[in-house]
Amino acid sequence: MKAPVKNIIFKGFFLCLCSFFIFSCSTFDFFKKEADPVAQESSVHPNTGNENVALEQEGLDNEGLKNDLDNKTRNISELEDKILSLEKKVSGLESQLSTRKPVIYQVAYTEPSQLYQKARNLLLEGDVSNAAQLFKTFVEQHPKHNLADNAMYWLGECHYSSGQYAKAVAVFKDLVKAYPKAEKVPDAILKTGYSYLSMDDINRAHHYLKFVLTKYPFSPAAEKAQEKLKEFE
Repeated sequence: MKAPVKNIIFKGFFLCLCSFFIFSCSTFDFFKKEADPVAQESSVHPNTGNENVALEQEGLDNEGLKNDLDNKTRNISELEDKILSLEKKVSGLESQLSTRKPVIYQVAYTEPSQLYQKARNLLLEGDVSNAAQLFKTFVEQHPKHNLADNAMYWLGECHYSSGQYAKAVAVFKDLVKAYPKAEKVPDAILKTGYSYLSMDDINRAHHYLKFVLTKYPFSPAAEKAQEKLKEFE
């Protein structure tokens, strides 16, 4: 009976020793975990360091964008100031030009025909503005000359070719009144119709074109008027 009792005691002692060993290991692990909060924190938030780096980088990027925006804002402000300065200069130049008297083109001549020929040459060269001044001077200074009606007609042509249709109408009408028997009268009436047509005054344009046909049916101007009137049909 002694051997079994001995075995039982030995087994009991062994079980107690194993239990104590297991308890000691568990307690050691518990205190190890409690004593290393950094490790615990790292295990809970393993990406905290990367997030901090990302936030710092984002802050740098935002600051860079803000600097770029500030620079562009300054550039825009500087451009606006330059534009305002240029507008003031242009306004000043326009004011100076408006107060200046127009330069009158003049030529020296001994015979009125020389003045007329100079004006015609300028017109053929395309210098419409100076040609108009010389034709106007001729009409004003030599209204009874045999070239006066021609000078007036070409003055109207100068206005017409430069797009000053109202002035052209006035000159052509004055020609018909001042020189009703002049050779250029049919052409002046025709160009009056053209001028009104250019101003989109269809009724008056139609009237003057028809008048050329009625008053001067066999003239070259009447032929041109007929061709233009076909566009109304």
